[in-house]
Amino acid sequence: MAESTVKSMTLLPEYQEKFLKDLLSNIYRVDEDTGEVGGIASRSPLYGTPVMDADGNQLYETDDGTFTSDINLAKKDQYGSAIQAVEGGVAAPDVIRFTDPQTEAIRLAQEGVGSFEPFLTDARGAYDEGLDSVRPTLGAYDPTSYKQFYDPFVEQVIDTTLSDIRRQADMERNRIGAESVGAGAFGGSRQAVAEQELARNAADQMARTGAQLRSAAYTGAQQQAQSAFENQMKRGQTGAQLFQTLGTGLGALGEASQQLGQRDVNALFNVGQLEQGQLQREFDVQREGQLEEAYEPFARFSFMRDILKGQPGASTGLVATGVPQRGSLGNILAGANTASSAAGQGNLFGLGSLMNVSGA
Repeated sequence: MAESTVKSMTLLPEYQEKFLKDLLSNIYRVDEDTGEVGGIASRSPLYGTPVMDADGNQLYETDDGTFTSDINLAKKDQYGSAIQAVEGGVAAPDVIRFTDPQTEAIRLAQEGVGSFEPFLTDARGAYDEGLDSVRPTLGAYDPTSYKQFYDPFVEQVIDTTLSDIRRQADMERNRIGAESVGAGAFGGSRQAVAEQELARNAADQMARTGAQLRSAAYTGAQQQAQSAFENQMKRGQTGAQLFQTLGTGLGALGEASQQLGQRDVNALFNVGQLEQGQLQREFDVQREGQLEEAYEPFARFSFMRDILKGQPGASTGLVATGVPQRGSLGNILAGANTASSAAGQGNLFGLGSLMNVSGA
């Protein structure tokens, strides 16, 4: 006796089957006649549709929000490229480049490197001049330098003084002779002894006086030479200190000038950084809005999937990360297959393998 196998299947209600087919056709479909692929899942929502003119030429955005086919009138992005007019799509992730203040700050910082060098050059020059001014005073004291300070009239004073002593001696000799005559002893031994004593005393006086005068002149000249040497050293040291102080001030001025320049550069860069941050936030918010708009249809179909599963209370969220956490097509197909399995039809339309496709 031959065995027979009876197969049975449970179909979805007609309205559910129609609902599922319409849902899937909006997500992905292929025209049987032309083979053209359609549906929201047929292409990435990240890419928009280029806007063309009547002749099929690419249009570009302008600063006033209109479109133009003249690329020279097109609005430029931060890289200087013309911005093409596109319907829909999401802007690619990007980082705002340095703003004009930041670029200027970088330029000034580069120009300011080594700006203190001219001041150091002037400071070194001041130090050298100070050394030149003190070098003549670095030698030892010259004992013979008194000669330029020795009074040239000292010998005349000595000669005059000695003449006065001689005249006094002559007067004293005449007096002794006169007394000898009065005493009747003129030309005697007593007169001779008195005159010898007078001559000896006069000679001693003349020698002592000349020596004293010459010693005083020499001492005075030595003192003047020593004072002149010390004054010269003081003037040299004072001049050197002045030049050294000037050099130190010039060096400090150069350092302060560079530090102040760096402060200005930092302030200018910080202002540009604020502008850069604001532009980056504006770009990111605009891109998040584009992401939300691009994936909004998938969110609606995900909600319809929940209805098909009999769980209309589920909520669907969207995180604007640039790439969906899971492909909406895969979620919808998974829901449809779950609903089919619940109705006892197994893997509906052979969609089990599609749900395992990466990115679906």
